[in-house]
Amino acid sequence: MNIEINTEILQETKLSADDFLYLYILQRNGYKYLQTLALKPNVATMQTNGYLILGEQDKPVITQKFIDLTYSDFDQMFSELLDVYPMKVDSPTRGIRILHAKDPKAGANKKARKKYKSIIRTKKSKHDSIIRSLRIQLTVDKDNLSYLQNLETWLNNHTWEKYEDYENTGSTDSQRITRQL
Repeated sequence: MNIEINTEILQETKLSADDFLYLYILQRNGYKYLQTLALKPNVATMQTNGYLILGEQDKPVITQKFIDLTYSDFDQMFSELLDVYPMKVDSPTRGIRILHAKDPKAGANKKARKKYKSIIRTKKSKHDSIIRSLRIQLTVDKDNLSYLQNLETWLNNHTWEKYEDYENTGSTDSQRITRQL
């Protein structure tokens, strides 16, 4: 079993890596893995924070609060991507360019939808990371949106990855630094 942990989730939720793995494995009914791993989860803290309750015979039960962190409705996530990603841009040379269809279930969005599903599956944390990177890209490139890629191309090229670790320095000067020879 491969498990990806988004460290931002750990920071936001104040869960330790052991706590997150424990909850994640319980959620996936992986009780057999819990016995082989040397995890030291803090059950009391997880209960206090609302991620876990103890059921019958003190059997741990995952709450909806944790499920919402790790799993979400794909249709809802794809709709959010379409809401954030510009539908059209004004190109100085070609006029208005359409980047995706408005309706998430439109045939024109079929390839982009399939690609996005293969990228995120049902991982809400991956979706949130992509949306955060897209918002950064739109902020950084706000003066050059006419060059924005078609949504399908943007997904195929994993363009959001260029903005994942981007830190805005606060500088609004976008001119190149050049030397005169």
